[in-house]
Amino acid sequence: MRKVLAPSLFCIFITIITLSFTSSCTKGSLPLVPDPDNPGSGSDTTIVKDTTIKDTIKPPPSSGRILQLGSGSGNLTIDGNNLTINGTKVTFKNGDLVKIKGGSYNSITIRNVSVPTNGARVTFINDGLVAFTGGKILSLSNLNNVTISGAGQSSSGRGFAFTNSTYRAIMLSGSINNFTLQNMLFKNVSDYVISYVDLNSKVYTGEANSFVSNLAFLNIDADNVGPLIYLGGDVSSNSFIGLIRKLEIANLTCINSPSPGSVVSVGNVEDFDIHDNYVNNVNSNNTNHNGIFFVRGNGKFYHNKVTNHQGNAIRSWPYSITKSGRVEIHDNVVYNSSQYSAFELGAQPYIRASSVYKPANAAVYNNTVGRMNTGKSRFPGRVLDTYTTDGVIDFYNNLGFELDGGLLINAQGETKAKVGANNIYKNSYLEAVGDLINFVSKIAGAGAK
Repeated sequence: MRKVLAPSLFCIFITIITLSFTSSCTKGSLPLVPDPDNPGSGSDTTIVKDTTIKDTIKPPPSSGRILQLGSGSGNLTIDGNNLTINGTKVTFKNGDLVKIKGGSYNSITIRNVSVPTNGARVTFINDGLVAFTGGKILSLSNLNNVTISGAGQSSSGRGFAFTNSTYRAIMLSGSINNFTLQNMLFKNVSDYVISYVDLNSKVYTGEANSFVSNLAFLNIDADNVGPLIYLGGDVSSNSFIGLIRKLEIANLTCINSPSPGSVVSVGNVEDFDIHDNYVNNVNSNNTNHNGIFFVRGNGKFYHNKVTNHQGNAIRSWPYSITKSGRVEIHDNVVYNSSQYSAFELGAQPYIRASSVYKPANAAVYNNTVGRMNTGKSRFPGRVLDTYTTDGVIDFYNNLGFELDGGLLINAQGETKAKVGANNIYKNSYLEAVGDLINFVSKIAGAGAK
């Protein structure tokens, strides 16, 4: 079961921040089966979360200083190189807790905050609801060992709220390392919501300043948005561009968004950890080839649920970077896509032609996938599309139902999946899962756990 923010609490929340959310209260255009997490609906605009997901909210360190900043309005700049409080210059230390006064801000900028990684983080937290509406921005740059958290004092667990904007909500730039952004709410934000605007300027050389590391985006709720997280990067003819080493994206909810394309796009990453996310009713206006999660590099994608959508749940272009890499896709539920298969694996020709390209192996196992390609596109809808990866793809313990041609794999390239035991296909969901709410497999050992 999934927990739903009660309508009464949601209305209170809206009243508190004095915002109107009417533009997303209409029924989505995608022909929906009942929302598996809100049977009989299809037009729900509340934020849906899974009770099995553990919020990774850590209490601020009790030993650090508490700094109160902000007036609740206007433009707030917190610059670690130039911060004065009550006439005294302040230098950030490990364990500092910064409480930002609740209110409606024109902008907030947090920059040049770096403390040693062998000590507690500097944590920025809301003290009351911090609201950004009508195009107001949170700018973050040059941060190390820092957490920005909306888990502070407010009427909900999402104490930073960004609403009704045609421009970007959060912009990252400069050097960002050992950093977590968590407990944020976005509603009616039509541009890139969270973007790392100059990540493409980093060319990997092995030096510490040529990549970023240890980024996490946690406990984020989004309703009626454009691309939610955009982290640029790619592979050139002779280098890795915009490399992230270690990235976690977890407990993300994205609903009722007609055309984001990729909800999450990561251009170049080693060791991604994407898990326990929920996406429903997205890309109803799209027909191009999308990946709800589009990732170049290697890592793990697991315990995610993607329903009533268009595009692959994950479009993974695998390769190794500084060490032997692997892509694992397991224990996911993907259901009711208007186009394309649940997962894609394939290293594009331009990547394979790069002098820095090294293959990565992959494994796809224990996934439950049903009702792909309802729009009857010329591209078959199955569990997995494979293209050339130059590595081994293991495929086992997967459960599929109501797929094109009754097949689980669509092989388009030179790499053929190594098909193991207990891959099961059923013509109807009634034979495959207990219901279309929890998707509990009826087949021992096959499907998502």
